[in-house]
Amino acid sequence: MKSSLVAFLIFLSPILVAQELEQNSIFSKVYFGVLGGTNFNTVPTAGTAINFEVKTNITSNLNAKFSVGYSTLYDDDSYEIKSSGLVSFENYSKYHTRLTLVDRVRYSIIPFAIGFEYLFTKSKFSPFGLFEVGYNISNSTIEGKVHDGIAGTFDTAEEVPEDYRKTAPALDDGSSITAGVGLGVKYKLTERMDLNIRYVYHYNEAIINNNQVLIGFTF
Repeated sequence: MKSSLVAFLIFLSPILVAQELEQNSIFSKVYFGVLGGTNFNTVPTAGTAINFEVKTNITSNLNAKFSVGYSTLYDDDSYEIKSSGLVSFENYSKYHTRLTLVDRVRYSIIPFAIGFEYLFTKSKFSPFGLFEVGYNISNSTIEGKVHDGIAGTFDTAEEVPEDYRKTAPALDDGSSITAGVGLGVKYKLTERMDLNIRYVYHYNEAIINNNQVLIGFTF
């Protein structure tokens, strides 16, 4: 009996999918979204986020999506950098030692992503899950204090203390592949417009991972 039921369901499932696709033609609807919120790894260093997205239906409950936005993300892992460099102007030329006390690194990110959104139910309140992959175009800035000449100034590089005989390392700009998974809810305001609230956790290949909370409108 069980094997007969399984065989029947396997036979029936393509018919049901075909009926759903027929009733809701693929790519027959287009939706737009504008959302803003916060981007953070730890709460004290929260940055800002804004997101623009375009979605189209695959089935009645599954949408394909593309998004682009802008966000700031802070890595609050403090550290120090000892370095030296030649300072030269007019009749002055000396090697300066420097101590950079890094408080945090600020990343300014333009993310591009494609993915899917699945509606668990379709009602006044519609919970959904989402998955997306993409690429972050980013640049990074050190925030902290620089102490110039902290260990003295010198006429030649050989006189510089050994701890300072190096140039400051280049900072990774943070551009990398990213992937996100999240949950949210839509509240229907009108036949066409929804209030959209979501939480997304992002894995970032080159920098710290981040949490994102967004609220906005889809229409």
